[in-house]
Amino acid sequence: MRKKVIGKNLSHGVQDWEIEAACEDAQARVIDYQWVRGEWRSILLGRVRASGKYLRVVYTLRHSADCNELIRPISAVEMTPSERRRYRRK
Repeated sequence: MRKKVIGKNLSHGVQDWEIEAACEDAQARVIDYQWVRGEWRSILLGRVRASGKYLRVVYTLRHSADCNELIRPISAVEMTPSERRRYRRK
């Protein structure tokens, strides 16, 4: 089942399609989970090949009326140098 991003433009110069691409990156990895305001938030490191960006995406999962899983992005920013190194490690 493909996860879709709930439409939301972020203020960090990251487009919705880039968030979706980072989440679908074959090398993407979830590096942490946080319990915030009654929901689990995941922190994902992923690369967007089309734009060349390396993104850190904080998101939570939602379920649509037809039971599909949706990604609700909280924040998406370019990775720091240390996050890039962590992303590249296997």
